Amino acid sequence: MSQSTYSLVFRGDLVAGFTAADVKASMARLFKSNPQAIEKLFSGRPLVLKKGVSLPQAQQFRASLAKIGAQVSIRDESGGAAATERAEPKTETAAGAQWTLAPMEGNLVKAHERKSVEAVSVEVEHLSLRAAEGQLLDESERKGEEPAPVSVPNWELN
Repeated sequence: MSQSTYSLVFRGDLVAGFTAADVKASMARLFKSNPQAIEKLFSGRPLVLKKGVSLPQAQQFRASLAKIGAQVSIRDESGGAAATERAEPKTETAAGAQWTLAPMEGNLVKAHERKSVEAVSVEVEHLSLRAAEGQLLDESERKGEEPAPVSVPNWELN
């Protein structure tokens, strides 16, 4: 029986506490690549960074990438169980249930479930802009009424 091989899969996820710019710069240094090539890794689609490695090697690569802030998963290549070994951020709820974040593997809403929105044309030729000084309304736009007087009590506090 041959030994199982594994792949390292990266989806663009970051380890908590790292910024995307720092992770991209660190990955460019680690892979000795230009920033444009590294930018393509952060598309949100799963990309295989390394394949055909043993489990200890895959775990070592994952730990190295986690140190620079890149979160990767280990996928078994044997075609059997597609079990991924991944350090998922977990949150404890009041009832004690474990919740994890879904991987970024495309759209959550199917194409037929998306609402189609048509572009709206709004005529704005009749609008004009003027400097922000003085009154907002022209004299011709104002009603001739004077504002009602308001009595303001004089509250003296001791």
